[in-house]
Amino acid sequence: MKRYLLGTIAMIMLSSLGAAENGGTSPDANRHWLMQVGTRNTDAAREADFNRWYNEIDIPDVLKVAGYRRARRGQRLTAPMLPPQAPPEEVDQYVALYDIESSDIQRTMLDMLMASKKMEMTGRTTDLLKVVERVYYRQLGPSRAPVRGPGSGKNHYVLLERVDCCRDEATDEQLNDWYDTQRIPDMLGIPGIVKATRYQLYRVLMVEPKSVPRFLTVYEFEGDSPQPVLDARQQLDQSLRSRGAMNELFREHGSAVYQLIRDVPSR
Repeated sequence: MKRYLLGTIAMIMLSSLGAAENGGTSPDANRHWLMQVGTRNTDAAREADFNRWYNEIDIPDVLKVAGYRRARRGQRLTAPMLPPQAPPEEVDQYVALYDIESSDIQRTMLDMLMASKKMEMTGRTTDLLKVVERVYYRQLGPSRAPVRGPGSGKNHYVLLERVDCCRDEATDEQLNDWYDTQRIPDMLGIPGIVKATRYQLYRVLMVEPKSVPRFLTVYEFEGDSPQPVLDARQQLDQSLRSRGAMNELFREHGSAVYQLIRDVPSR
Protein backbone atom coordinates (compact mmCIF):
# COMPACT_ATOMS: atom_id res chain seq x y z
CA MET A 1 0.00 0.00 0.00
CA LYS A 2 2.74 2.47 0.94
CA ARG A 3 4.73 1.61 -2.16
CA TYR A 4 1.68 2.24 -4.34
CA LEU A 5 1.08 5.56 -2.58
CA LEU A 6 4.68 6.62 -3.15
CA GLY A 7 4.28 5.66 -6.79
CA THR A 8 1.22 7.85 -7.07
CA ILE A 9 3.05 10.80 -5.53
CA ALA A 10 5.93 10.23 -7.94
CA MET A 11 3.51 10.29 -10.88
CA ILE A 12 2.07 13.59 -9.62
CA MET A 13 5.59 14.99 -9.70
CA LEU A 14 6.16 13.56 -13.18
CA SER A 15 2.95 15.18 -14.43
CA SER A 16 4.13 18.55 -13.15
CA LEU A 17 7.66 18.42 -14.62
CA GLY A 18 8.79 18.27 -18.24
CA ALA A 19 6.97 18.57 -21.52
CA ALA A 20 4.15 16.41 -22.76
CA GLU A 21 5.07 13.45 -24.95
CA ASN A 22 3.68 15.18 -28.04
CA GLY A 23 5.83 18.26 -27.55
CA GLY A 24 3.45 20.22 -25.34
CA THR A 25 -0.18 21.29 -25.61
CA SER A 26 -1.68 24.53 -24.35
CA PRO A 27 -4.57 24.13 -21.87
CA ASP A 28 -7.26 25.14 -24.40
CA ALA A 29 -5.82 23.35 -27.46
CA ASN A 30 -8.26 20.43 -27.18
CA ARG A 31 -11.08 19.46 -24.85
CA HIS A 32 -11.30 15.75 -25.65
CA TRP A 33 -8.88 13.26 -24.13
CA LEU A 34 -8.56 9.58 -23.30
CA MET A 35 -6.97 7.83 -20.35
CA GLN A 36 -6.03 4.22 -21.12
CA VAL A 37 -5.17 1.93 -18.22
CA GLY A 38 -3.91 -1.60 -18.84
CA THR A 39 -4.16 -3.91 -15.83
CA ARG A 40 -3.53 -7.45 -14.64
CA ASN A 41 -5.08 -9.41 -11.80
CA THR A 42 -2.38 -10.75 -9.49
CA ASP A 43 -4.36 -13.79 -8.24
CA ALA A 44 -6.11 -15.96 -10.82
CA ALA A 45 -8.14 -17.65 -8.07
CA ARG A 46 -9.72 -14.29 -7.20
CA GLU A 47 -10.66 -13.05 -10.69
CA ALA A 48 -14.24 -12.39 -9.64
CA ASP A 49 -13.08 -10.32 -6.65
CA PHE A 50 -10.81 -8.28 -8.91
CA ASN A 51 -13.57 -7.53 -11.41
CA ARG A 52 -16.05 -6.75 -8.64
CA TRP A 53 -13.64 -4.22 -7.12
CA TYR A 54 -12.93 -2.63 -10.50
CA ASN A 55 -16.58 -2.37 -11.55
CA GLU A 56 -18.16 -1.47 -8.23
CA ILE A 57 -15.48 0.66 -6.55
CA ASP A 58 -12.77 1.88 -8.90
CA ILE A 59 -14.89 2.99 -11.86
CA PRO A 60 -17.47 4.87 -9.75
CA ASP A 61 -14.64 6.64 -7.88
CA VAL A 62 -12.87 7.63 -11.10
CA LEU A 63 -16.09 8.97 -12.65
CA LYS A 64 -16.43 11.36 -9.70
CA VAL A 65 -13.33 13.22 -10.95
CA ALA A 66 -14.28 16.38 -12.83
CA GLY A 67 -14.09 15.89 -16.58
CA TYR A 68 -14.36 12.08 -16.64
CA ARG A 69 -17.39 11.33 -18.85
CA ARG A 70 -17.36 7.62 -19.62
CA ALA A 71 -15.62 4.44 -18.48
CA ARG A 72 -15.31 1.27 -20.52
CA ARG A 73 -13.60 -1.93 -19.50
CA GLY A 74 -12.56 -4.67 -21.85
CA GLN A 75 -11.00 -8.11 -21.46
CA ARG A 76 -8.17 -8.93 -23.87
CA LEU A 77 -8.94 -11.61 -26.42
CA THR A 78 -6.45 -13.90 -28.11
CA ALA A 79 -5.93 -12.80 -31.71
CA PRO A 80 -3.15 -14.57 -33.67
CA MET A 81 -3.03 -11.68 -36.18
CA LEU A 82 -2.37 -9.26 -33.28
CA PRO A 83 0.49 -10.92 -31.38
CA PRO A 84 1.59 -9.22 -28.11
CA GLN A 85 4.88 -7.39 -28.56
CA ALA A 86 5.92 -7.36 -24.92
CA PRO A 87 6.87 -9.95 -22.28
CA PRO A 88 3.79 -11.78 -20.91
CA GLU A 89 4.02 -10.05 -17.53
CA GLU A 90 3.84 -6.65 -19.28
CA VAL A 91 0.79 -7.49 -21.38
CA ASP A 92 -2.53 -6.40 -19.89
CA GLN A 93 -5.41 -8.77 -19.25
CA TYR A 94 -7.88 -5.89 -19.07
CA VAL A 95 -8.07 -2.37 -20.40
CA ALA A 96 -10.01 0.59 -19.03
CA LEU A 97 -10.79 3.51 -21.35
CA TYR A 98 -11.91 6.78 -19.81
CA ASP A 99 -13.31 9.55 -22.03
CA ILE A 100 -12.39 12.97 -20.67
CA GLU A 101 -13.55 16.51 -21.42
CA SER A 102 -11.19 19.14 -20.09
CA SER A 103 -9.84 22.54 -21.13
CA ASP A 104 -6.89 22.04 -18.74
CA ILE A 105 -5.71 18.45 -18.93
CA GLN A 106 -2.80 19.05 -16.55
CA ARG A 107 -5.30 20.07 -13.86
CA THR A 108 -7.48 17.06 -14.65
CA MET A 109 -4.52 14.68 -14.45
CA LEU A 110 -3.59 16.10 -11.07
CA ASP A 111 -7.19 15.78 -9.85
CA MET A 112 -7.18 12.13 -10.95
CA LEU A 113 -3.93 11.37 -9.16
CA MET A 114 -5.14 13.06 -6.00
CA ALA A 115 -8.33 10.99 -6.21
CA SER A 116 -6.15 7.87 -6.47
CA LYS A 117 -4.26 8.96 -3.38
CA LYS A 118 -7.54 9.43 -1.51
CA MET A 119 -8.66 5.93 -2.54
CA GLU A 120 -5.44 4.50 -1.11
CA MET A 121 -5.76 6.41 2.14
CA THR A 122 -9.39 5.33 2.64
CA GLY A 123 -8.81 1.65 1.87
CA ARG A 124 -10.64 1.63 -1.48
CA THR A 125 -7.79 -0.07 -3.35
CA THR A 126 -6.91 -3.74 -3.78
CA ASP A 127 -3.73 -5.78 -3.71
CA LEU A 128 -5.07 -7.69 -6.71
CA LEU A 129 -4.34 -4.78 -9.05
CA LYS A 130 -1.21 -4.51 -11.16
CA VAL A 131 -1.08 -1.53 -13.54
CA VAL A 132 1.06 -2.32 -16.58
CA GLU A 133 0.25 0.86 -18.51
CA ARG A 134 -1.34 4.24 -17.76
CA VAL A 135 -1.43 6.64 -20.71
CA TYR A 136 -3.15 9.91 -21.59
CA TYR A 137 -4.02 10.69 -25.21
CA ARG A 138 -5.26 13.81 -27.00
CA GLN A 139 -8.15 13.18 -29.40
CA LEU A 140 -7.46 14.04 -33.05
CA GLY A 141 -10.67 15.39 -34.55
CA PRO A 142 -14.19 14.03 -34.10
CA SER A 143 -15.13 10.37 -34.04
CA ARG A 144 -16.24 8.96 -37.38
CA ALA A 145 -19.00 6.44 -38.07
CA PRO A 146 -20.09 4.55 -41.20
CA VAL A 147 -22.98 5.91 -43.24
CA ARG A 148 -24.77 2.57 -43.06
CA GLY A 149 -25.85 3.20 -39.44
CA PRO A 150 -25.32 1.13 -36.27
CA GLY A 151 -24.10 -2.42 -36.36
CA SER A 152 -25.71 -5.48 -34.86
CA GLY A 153 -24.59 -8.33 -32.67
CA LYS A 154 -24.83 -9.35 -29.07
CA ASN A 155 -21.24 -8.54 -28.15
CA HIS A 156 -19.33 -5.27 -28.18
CA TYR A 157 -15.60 -5.00 -28.83
CA VAL A 158 -12.84 -2.44 -29.13
CA LEU A 159 -9.81 -2.77 -31.35
CA LEU A 160 -6.87 -0.62 -30.24
CA GLU A 161 -4.68 0.02 -33.28
CA ARG A 162 -1.34 1.37 -32.07
CA VAL A 163 1.14 2.87 -34.53
CA ASP A 164 4.74 3.92 -33.93
CA CYS A 165 5.46 7.11 -35.85
CA CYS A 166 6.83 9.74 -36.70
CA ARG A 167 10.09 11.59 -37.39
CA ASP A 168 8.77 15.17 -37.42
CA GLU A 169 5.67 17.31 -38.03
CA ALA A 170 5.83 16.65 -41.77
CA THR A 171 5.63 12.87 -41.32
CA ASP A 172 2.93 13.37 -38.66
CA GLU A 173 0.89 15.22 -41.26
CA GLN A 174 1.57 12.58 -43.91
CA LEU A 175 0.35 9.75 -41.67
CA ASN A 176 -2.68 11.72 -40.51
CA ASP A 177 -3.68 12.54 -44.09
CA TRP A 178 -3.43 8.85 -45.02
CA TYR A 179 -5.58 7.92 -42.02
CA ASP A 180 -8.19 10.54 -42.91
CA THR A 181 -8.46 9.70 -46.59
CA GLN A 182 -7.59 5.98 -46.76
CA ARG A 183 -7.37 4.08 -43.50
CA ILE A 184 -10.46 5.25 -41.62
CA PRO A 185 -12.81 5.11 -44.66
CA ASP A 186 -11.57 1.60 -45.49
CA MET A 187 -11.96 0.40 -41.90
CA LEU A 188 -15.44 1.91 -41.58
CA GLY A 189 -16.39 -0.10 -44.66
CA ILE A 190 -15.96 -3.34 -42.71
CA PRO A 191 -19.38 -4.64 -41.54
CA GLY A 192 -19.67 -4.50 -37.77
CA ILE A 193 -17.44 -1.47 -37.15
CA VAL A 194 -19.57 1.35 -35.75
CA LYS A 195 -17.06 4.07 -34.80
CA ALA A 196 -13.43 5.10 -35.18
CA THR A 197 -11.63 7.67 -33.02
CA ARG A 198 -8.00 8.69 -33.38
CA TYR A 199 -5.66 9.87 -30.63
CA GLN A 200 -2.11 11.12 -30.24
CA LEU A 201 0.07 10.32 -27.24
CA TYR A 202 0.11 13.05 -24.61
CA ARG A 203 1.79 11.53 -21.56
CA VAL A 204 2.76 8.16 -20.11
CA LEU A 205 2.20 8.11 -16.35
CA MET A 206 4.32 5.29 -15.00
CA VAL A 207 6.92 5.41 -12.23
CA GLU A 208 9.24 3.28 -14.34
CA PRO A 209 9.82 4.70 -17.86
CA LYS A 210 7.74 2.97 -20.53
CA SER A 211 7.73 3.43 -24.28
CA VAL A 212 4.30 3.70 -25.91
CA PRO A 213 3.44 4.05 -29.63
CA ARG A 214 2.60 7.61 -30.58
CA PHE A 215 -0.76 7.12 -32.29
CA LEU A 216 -3.83 5.18 -31.19
CA THR A 217 -7.03 4.49 -33.10
CA VAL A 218 -9.98 3.04 -31.21
CA TYR A 219 -12.37 1.06 -33.39
CA GLU A 220 -15.65 0.09 -31.77
CA PHE A 221 -17.46 -2.87 -33.33
CA GLU A 222 -20.26 -5.33 -32.71
CA GLY A 223 -20.91 -8.94 -33.55
CA ASP A 224 -21.37 -12.42 -32.22
CA SER A 225 -17.59 -12.88 -32.53
CA PRO A 226 -14.66 -10.52 -33.24
CA GLN A 227 -13.27 -12.86 -35.90
CA PRO A 228 -15.14 -11.53 -38.98
CA VAL A 229 -13.91 -7.99 -38.33
CA LEU A 230 -10.35 -9.09 -37.58
CA ASP A 231 -10.28 -11.28 -40.71
CA ALA A 232 -11.62 -8.43 -42.84
CA ARG A 233 -9.01 -6.07 -41.40
CA GLN A 234 -6.23 -8.53 -42.22
CA GLN A 235 -7.53 -8.88 -45.79
CA LEU A 236 -7.72 -5.09 -46.08
CA ASP A 237 -4.09 -4.72 -45.00
CA GLN A 238 -3.00 -7.37 -47.51
CA SER A 239 -4.92 -5.56 -50.26
CA LEU A 240 -3.38 -2.20 -49.35
CA ARG A 241 0.12 -3.68 -49.49
CA SER A 242 -0.48 -5.44 -52.80
CA ARG A 243 -1.75 -2.17 -54.32
CA GLY A 244 1.07 -0.11 -52.85
CA ALA A 245 -1.48 1.89 -50.84
CA MET A 246 -0.16 1.01 -47.35
CA ASN A 247 1.61 4.02 -45.89
CA GLU A 248 5.25 3.22 -45.05
CA LEU A 249 4.84 5.19 -41.82
CA PHE A 250 2.22 2.69 -40.58
CA ARG A 251 4.29 0.62 -38.14
CA GLU A 252 1.89 -1.27 -35.92
CA HIS A 253 3.10 -2.12 -32.44
CA GLY A 254 1.08 -3.65 -29.63
CA SER A 255 -2.41 -3.52 -31.17
CA ALA A 256 -5.02 -5.57 -29.31
CA VAL A 257 -8.70 -6.46 -29.28
CA TYR A 258 -10.94 -6.57 -26.20
CA GLN A 259 -14.48 -7.64 -25.48
CA LEU A 260 -16.30 -4.94 -23.53
CA ILE A 261 -17.47 -6.08 -20.10
CA ARG A 262 -18.48 -2.69 -18.68
CA ASP A 263 -19.63 0.63 -20.15
CA VAL A 264 -20.60 3.36 -17.71
CA PRO A 265 -21.33 7.04 -18.49
CA SER A 266 -20.74 9.58 -15.75
CA ARG A 267 -23.80 10.88 -13.93
